[in-house]
Amino acid sequence: MSRTGTVLGLILILLMPVYADAQSPERISIIDNFGNFDRGESLFIYGQVASIQNDSFLIMQIINPEGDLCQIQQLIPLPNGEFMTDAIPLKGRICGIVGDYEVKLFYGDYSTTTNFQVTSKVFSELDSEALITSAKNLLSKTLFVLDEQFELDQSFVNSVDDALLSDDLSMLENTYVNLLDEFYSNDFGSEITPVIRPAITSSLNSVSQMLIDGEISFDNAKSINRTIFSSIFYYEINDKRTSIDLLSDVFVEIRNINPTKTPSAKILTFDELEETLLNLMKKSDTVMSRFVKEEVAFIFARGTAPVHVQEISDLVDLLSEARYLDIVSRKQSELYRLIQNDWEGTKISLESKESLADLLASGDKVSRLHQAALLLEELEDVDRFISSNSEENSELANLLMPDWNNLKSNLEFASSPNDIIESEIQIKQMKQIIDISSRINKAVEITQSNEIDSSLVSDWKFLLEKIENAKSTDEILSIVSEFDHTMTELREKRNPLTVLKFEYQTMKQKAELQADYDNLYLIDSALKILNTAEQMESGNPSIMRIDRIEVLLTWVSEQAPKIKSDLNSYDSDAFKIRASDILQRAKSIENLVELGLRANKFLPGYIEFTSSFNEKIDNVRDLVIKNDLDEADKLVRNLFTEWNQVSKAYADNPYGSNVGYSGDEIKRIDYRERLNNYSDMVAKFYNSEFSQYASEYDEMISDAYSLIDYGNFIDAESKILEIGEFLSEHLILNNPRIIYDISYDQEKNIWIIQGAVEKSLFDRRSPLYVTVFNMDGSTHSNLEFTDTKFGDFYTQWIAPTDPGLYVVMLQYQDSKATQIVNVKERFENTYTPTDLSMVELARDFEELKTFIEKFGRSNDDSYFSSTINEIKVGLTSKDSKKLTKN
Repeated sequence: MSRTGTVLGLILILLMPVYADAQSPERISIIDNFGNFDRGESLFIYGQVASIQNDSFLIMQIINPEGDLCQIQQLIPLPNGEFMTDAIPLKGRICGIVGDYEVKLFYGDYSTTTNFQVTSKVFSELDSEALITSAKNLLSKTLFVLDEQFELDQSFVNSVDDALLSDDLSMLENTYVNLLDEFYSNDFGSEITPVIRPAITSSLNSVSQMLIDGEISFDNAKSINRTIFSSIFYYEINDKRTSIDLLSDVFVEIRNINPTKTPSAKILTFDELEETLLNLMKKSDTVMSRFVKEEVAFIFARGTAPVHVQEISDLVDLLSEARYLDIVSRKQSELYRLIQNDWEGTKISLESKESLADLLASGDKVSRLHQAALLLEELEDVDRFISSNSEENSELANLLMPDWNNLKSNLEFASSPNDIIESEIQIKQMKQIIDISSRINKAVEITQSNEIDSSLVSDWKFLLEKIENAKSTDEILSIVSEFDHTMTELREKRNPLTVLKFEYQTMKQKAELQADYDNLYLIDSALKILNTAEQMESGNPSIMRIDRIEVLLTWVSEQAPKIKSDLNSYDSDAFKIRASDILQRAKSIENLVELGLRANKFLPGYIEFTSSFNEKIDNVRDLVIKNDLDEADKLVRNLFTEWNQVSKAYADNPYGSNVGYSGDEIKRIDYRERLNNYSDMVAKFYNSEFSQYASEYDEMISDAYSLIDYGNFIDAESKILEIGEFLSEHLILNNPRIIYDISYDQEKNIWIIQGAVEKSLFDRRSPLYVTVFNMDGSTHSNLEFTDTKFGDFYTQWIAPTDPGLYVVMLQYQDSKATQIVNVKERFENTYTPTDLSMVELARDFEELKTFIEKFGRSNDDSYFSSTINEIKVGLTSKDSKKLTKN
């Protein structure tokens, strides 16, 4: 390593954040697609942070086998938390060393690490002939897959055949992109190489969501999607560097899709400057020369960075603008010709600067190019609109054509970025015209699809006609205020959001009582719109979204009196119709009971079950007489569910229960089985450390069985969960040589195990073995990995999702320790008011028993024993009369 490289490496190591080792990995997830890479191959890192932290960068470091810093990048995650690095080439004296590499990611107070290996095999890039052959094979395969799925039109097949006859790689790429642009679906995702598939899917989903939210036009979304499809093309033909560069640019473009929403730059704190330095030193494709990097490094090494805070902040701005201009330089448009030519020369000049001051002296020129490029980007929608041949915009396009051609000509032949910046007013006016046309069109579309006040449609169609018949752009711009005025009137006429929400929540309760499902659907739709409107009030939505929600709120206001009128017109005829429907369903169940009794009367408990079931059917009729149709309807639904469960139990195992089956007995069997599983687990994994908790555990098990016997299933469920937590905490095996912890991310279905083992020599890694056992002692899975030279370890793997306790045994040399992961039981039972009242009686009984045991006299045992037994029978049979009597 050269002396300069050594100095830079030492400075970077010294400046690494001191808190890195103490950080937690739980909030950064990465797709761990690492393994072995050949020397010269390119890789990328894709992942997600759990929550976005304002003004925080994600720092990625790669450490080579000799402990030197191979690569460092500074990233800003997308709004959904996802991120992707630039291409990381594994070549050269620092990044091309054979051996194990460590990847470190830092974001705010969180961090994570992973590893990969570079082998001695040299990666050889395909020559142009091999790339073309690979591209033709990919195109043929893609055509076959899509043709099978969609039965492609012959014109598409012919275009592919023509491309396959060509040796032009760009033509093959364009044909492939056209195919995916027209026919891509989620099903096609399985055809993409798994390594890059998550990043591709994520970027496509982000573009789709921005389109739905109105943050991006259809044409812009299509343009980005085509770049994504190009990335797929190059990755599949093994030109990974080009693919990763394209996809990384897509992530940048998604993040910068609306530059006006980017918060203004602020003076960075000293800690943030340290993080920024880590990016500046090794950022790929940076405009910083080696001399500038060294100067910045020594500023930090001397501890004088706070004195140069303004220069560092200006440098960050310059690099960000340079990255955007790199993306613009790839656009195929004459509008950007000046920007592209100027940037090409400017970039070469920047890369030759030998001091930070000289580099920053060019900042104004870069900023002007950046500002001009942002203005031109606003015209992309206008260009597509006018060049489109659709009937919808033909008249407006013809009207705008002269002004557009004049503006476009001036911009294409501009001699400097200032010429473009001076045209800002004309550019914004041209875009505003297209925007107002789109806004009104969208308002009309939503109004018609939801059958909102027809007068609104007439008014807005009249505005569209005025746009089409306008004689000048100034006349069109005046229509903007008219449309905004109509939106303001809509807002003033409707009730406030809080009033509308209260009205709909009240109507929802009434519709539920009346089981008016048609109106319930309308009410739920209205409440969703109201919730969205409330969220938008606290955000920064686009003008298109504001228009859309205001039109929908008009629908909400119009529907309220109609729904209210429907609910108030619920008369005696409607009551009779609904009551008849409930009674007919109850009679159908009664007929099923009678048929079942004929065939199954000799099965254990069947006569008792049907008898109690008929009593419940009589309760349905009593509720109808009392005009409580809502409760009667719920009871009929519950009875039908219980009948199906019990019938299935008798069919599967007629003699499986000595007392027969019922809805409650099926619950008892299920809950007792869960307790038996706990007992089996304790027997298999019992250790001396658990002996001090054995009595407490036995008491909890006994209480659970009692609750199940009484039919107090609500408290029984809580007790079962409590026992699971108790065992996961106390049925573990500790070892003084092993310290570790396990966390479970249920959302991502990942287990994370991390800790340390005791070592006397810190000179080598040691193998670690993990065995995951099910509750019955059978092996669920095995895992083998190694610690670091210092005894630390960290790994993650896919977790089981079935509820239960899992014993995780870690073995290091001859030492073993266990932890227990509790994937909580899930109870999905619903309970009626009668069930809940029985629970209250059962709890009262428990208090009574406790009182008798504490204060009763020995000669009262016979009396109390008789009473307690009668209460137990009443609880088991749910006989509230017997319970009340006692």
